Amino acid sequence: MKPLILSLSCLLVLYGHGQQFHREMHEEVYTADQNARELRRLVHEQDLIYVHWKKNNRGEYEFFCDNRSFSNYTVEISFQELINLQADGVMLPATMEVAPGMNRFLFVLRKSVLGEASHFQFHHISYKGCPSPKIDTGFAYLLPVAPGKAARVSELNSLAGEYGNEAPPKDWYSLCMHVQPGDTVYAARRGRVTNTREHADLLDSGYSYSAEDNYIEIEHNDCTFGKYSVFRDDAIFVHPNDWVEAGQPIGIAGGDKYASGPQVRFSVFYHLDQDVLDKDGNSTGKTRHWAYVPLYFWTKDNGKMRLISRSTYIADHPDDLVTQEMTKREAKKWKEKHKTS
Repeated sequence: MKPLILSLSCLLVLYGHGQQFHREMHEEVYTADQNARELRRLVHEQDLIYVHWKKNNRGEYEFFCDNRSFSNYTVEISFQELINLQADGVMLPATMEVAPGMNRFLFVLRKSVLGEASHFQFHHISYKGCPSPKIDTGFAYLLPVAPGKAARVSELNSLAGEYGNEAPPKDWYSLCMHVQPGDTVYAARRGRVTNTREHADLLDSGYSYSAEDNYIEIEHNDCTFGKYSVFRDDAIFVHPNDWVEAGQPIGIAGGDKYASGPQVRFSVFYHLDQDVLDKDGNSTGKTRHWAYVPLYFWTKDNGKMRLISRSTYIADHPDDLVTQEMTKREAKKWKEKHKTS
């Protein structure tokens, strides 16, 4: 009997080591993925956000920003050198919101002492979103499936907590809504499309998650961003800079290569700088720039509510909710266009 017990003990030890080995591998993959994504973001935003200056006829330095994206950005400008110059109208380092567009005026540097030499050297970083968004935490979102359709809902774990040995982002909240093959996905809230990916080209099957999957990102009125992910290739109906209304069809759900089947994943987030803590609450020395919104949804049987994970809900898109962020004129026009005979 002892040899058998010894063998089982060895197997348990090996199993434990195997589990630890796989977790360490996941942590390394997660860390590498986060680093790669941050590098891609910085490179991408160098093309989108460009801070520049010109000298006016009074000898002042006027700073401008080109925002070539379709969303608001937070731009932080700091000066490594600032000799005989002071900013007019802003505190330095400056943090400001920049709307889409070219030559957005930021501020002016003026000489502190006229007639003396001046010099400056500056650096900027940028993040999608507003510096201090006023989040509508009580907003009632539509379920992003067709009215009358059922969707089974599951809450998703944060990869930071699962594999990164980090506490999740502030108010982490992300949902997976299991749907039927070929189901249409609908906008849960009004907003402007800021980004899409239409061809993920996932090669394998059995996915539980892929950061490279197809998605739609929409900026809302309160400077939050809704992200809808897992679409079929080339089955997205909207494009960046399109304006979409709540309840508007935006694509066809994918997930054929996911172990859990067809689905749409949805979360709402906003710009908020925060220290990244480990699972014990200690600072890691890193900064995270996104926080999430725990959402209310409108369901056919229960009205406005917090969804319960592993439960099934029926979608309902009442006119009053579809038009809740429209002006009276827009709402009247929409209702006239969509009224049923």
